[in-house]
Amino acid sequence: KSLAAGATPLDFAYTVHTDVGHRCVGAKVNGKIVPLHYELQSGDICEVLTSKKERGPSRDWLSLAKTTRAQSKIRAWFKAERREDSERTGREILQENLRRQGLPPQKIAGSPLLADVIREMGFKKGDDFYIALGQAKISAKVVTQKIMQRLRQGESAVDHDGSSEQLLKKRERTRSTGTASAYGIVVDGIDDVMVRIAKCCRPVPGDPIVGYISLGKGITIHHEACSNAQALRRNPERFTKVWWEGDGSGTSFRAEIEIDGWDRHRLLEDLSRCFAEAGVNILEARCTTVHPMIKNRFVVEVGDTTALRNCIQRLRNIDSVFDAYRVTPA
Repeated sequence: KSLAAGATPLDFAYTVHTDVGHRCVGAKVNGKIVPLHYELQSGDICEVLTSKKERGPSRDWLSLAKTTRAQSKIRAWFKAERREDSERTGREILQENLRRQGLPPQKIAGSPLLADVIREMGFKKGDDFYIALGQAKISAKVVTQKIMQRLRQGESAVDHDGSSEQLLKKRERTRSTGTASAYGIVVDGIDDVMVRIAKCCRPVPGDPIVGYISLGKGITIHHEACSNAQALRRNPERFTKVWWEGDGSGTSFRAEIEIDGWDRHRLLEDLSRCFAEAGVNILEARCTTVHPMIKNRFVVEVGDTTALRNCIQRLRNIDSVFDAYRVTPA
């Protein structure tokens, strides 16, 4: 190959191929090892020594290379390396900001929701967006605010829907929020995200469940059949796969039981005793009597669906109770 006067083995390597230049570790000229700054002479036979893996150029190569081609290839490599570093930094910054808002970064990262934000901010490629974040050309705080604004859209209507559950929502007093691992729930392989058990359907271990990314509340866990969850299906990108891990032992969950029967003396006492014997704690009770009928609704704490079914079976065996059942999501 023909090279300009003063060219070095490094220039020759980049003339052969860019990858050969990037993997260059040394050179032989006329069968003898020479330094990379060796000045090639007319008629020299140059052999480039390369590594199996691309190591990339060193900073001092810019002074060793004499041709414009070699120097431009070396500069391009360092520019790409800086872009990769900036992109990685940008991803980490956004993940941290999302975690602070109780949102799962892994789920948001690949969502159409974030893609919309990226386009709104004038980026055609996600890589360019993250690079700008990493180089502080755009604010991670602003990006997070835009994501949360989109999460807020479409959620407010559902939050104010389900008026039949308003009484129970107002009476909620016990804990319904914690980490996924504390509840025995796995959220798409993430173990550091906050979850909230939905008050509208109160799923317990053993129930089929779905996870919904809620504004500032982490993941809301709904019963799969919950009407509110079904209404939220218009935002499919905000659903994430969730499942119970093990039997959820050691954690109590809320459930609702309704009891229909004939009114009689000391019935409420018998019902309370039945709950106690079943190891089920009563959190709330609403008793309605339209003589001679009664309709009692209890919010209770149970460990799983098995304990719940056992309790309901006991209640059905009480004298004057003609039905007891779990209030399931509509």
